[in-house]
Amino acid sequence: MSFICSLSKGQQSHIYTVKLPANTTISQLKANGLQVQNKYNLGSTTKNFFSDFLSVRTSDESLLTSLVNSGDLLYWEKQRTQYFHFTPSDTAYIRQWYLNKINVEPVWDLTLGDTSFVVGVIDSGVDYTHEDLKKNLAYNYNDPINGIDDDLDGYVDNFYGWDFGANDNDPMVDGFDFRAHGSSICGVVAASTNNTTGIASAAANCKYLPVKITDKAGLIIDSNIGVAYAAQMGVQVINCSFGSSEYSQAEADIIAYVTDSMDVLVVASAGNTASETPVYPAALEDVIGVCAVNQSDEKTAISNYGLAYQISAPGEAIYTTFVENDYIYTSGTSVAAALVSSAAILVRSYFPDESVFQIRNRLLSSADAIAKENVMFENLLGSGRLNLSAAFDYASPKKSVMTLFPNPSNGNFTIDFTQLNSGNYQISFFDVLGNLYHRTEFFASATESNINFSLDYLKQGYYTVQLSGNGVSANSGIVIVK
Repeated sequence: MSFICSLSKGQQSHIYTVKLPANTTISQLKANGLQVQNKYNLGSTTKNFFSDFLSVRTSDESLLTSLVNSGDLLYWEKQRTQYFHFTPSDTAYIRQWYLNKINVEPVWDLTLGDTSFVVGVIDSGVDYTHEDLKKNLAYNYNDPINGIDDDLDGYVDNFYGWDFGANDNDPMVDGFDFRAHGSSICGVVAASTNNTTGIASAAANCKYLPVKITDKAGLIIDSNIGVAYAAQMGVQVINCSFGSSEYSQAEADIIAYVTDSMDVLVVASAGNTASETPVYPAALEDVIGVCAVNQSDEKTAISNYGLAYQISAPGEAIYTTFVENDYIYTSGTSVAAALVSSAAILVRSYFPDESVFQIRNRLLSSADAIAKENVMFENLLGSGRLNLSAAFDYASPKKSVMTLFPNPSNGNFTIDFTQLNSGNYQISFFDVLGNLYHRTEFFASATESNINFSLDYLKQGYYTVQLSGNGVSANSGIVIVK
């Protein structure tokens, strides 16, 4: 039977499921002008339990409600949207406890990611022939291996990525020991998923770009050029599973630039010396610094900790890719950071219009509390343990956390802040082209505070004001008039 319904302009009919009480017949519903048919026609010619369920098409829900109130219907409900619960076919998925820990499966029912979203993996290269790594590599098809810089990006034949250790186009790992670190990180970031082979990755369909920064001995030559290259190639997230206790202004400047001006999210590992000494780049303000926890959400024995880091993630007994189609268990903040990068690129692919600061805020503000599992490290493991599903569900606060006045201004103005937790924050001013004009760091010790600015040197025009720090990111605008 087909439904026939005449609608006035502007009305839209929908299909509803209704259940009849014992004393109501289909004929009575038709007498009310409804077009109905059996919902579950199982071939039986006798009345049974399933006979009382009907499908109704109408544009007037109030009519259905009145029939419930009069006793002619038990209830009605809209046709709902349902999804298959996706579980990947990867044979070793059962070993990947950490994916369930960060609550990835509900997200996979929404999205498996977009192949145009890429994580730049700044590391020791990758075995790009590995069965679980070759598909999700972000190949540069615009520059095939032919001895010519076809895409005119300054790198000849960078089809697989680039090796800054050897300064050539082959980012293959240099050995089957610690020098294969990058292959393991790439597997956590973006191993091929649902391919009946090996492991899965949170990012599923998203890609990774290998950027090798080590020489043949496995020593890091220059990480800054790797970060700059990955950003130049258009990645949306950069993973840095390395660090140093020595601060570098050049590193801070480059990461601030790719974050602020190129909208790239940088994720880095906190280090594995069980120390509170800051490690860079993880301790930089613009970076999501990642600590490692175990299956019980306790800090791993080797993980660093401290106020400088933003979040924790599983980093113990992580099953991932190695070399020559092999797989290994590994531990540390390196793989914890890679897991955050994998989650971050999946979030970015689903919310493509959100800025790096909004994505960062999603990840940090939705983390699961782990304070009770880590009483000796309260407030020293970031905002909590990564929860990917909660990051997707997170709704940014509608109320602005900062107000600028007067606006327009001649360059002398005040910013009022509300609902800021105690911690370190940063205010940055950008012009419409994304150029940074001023940056101020401050510590908020109360829920309300204000800062006076005298920026008379700013030229007339519109400027974006960006607040970041302590799990908060917010944008506003100010007009400077002269």
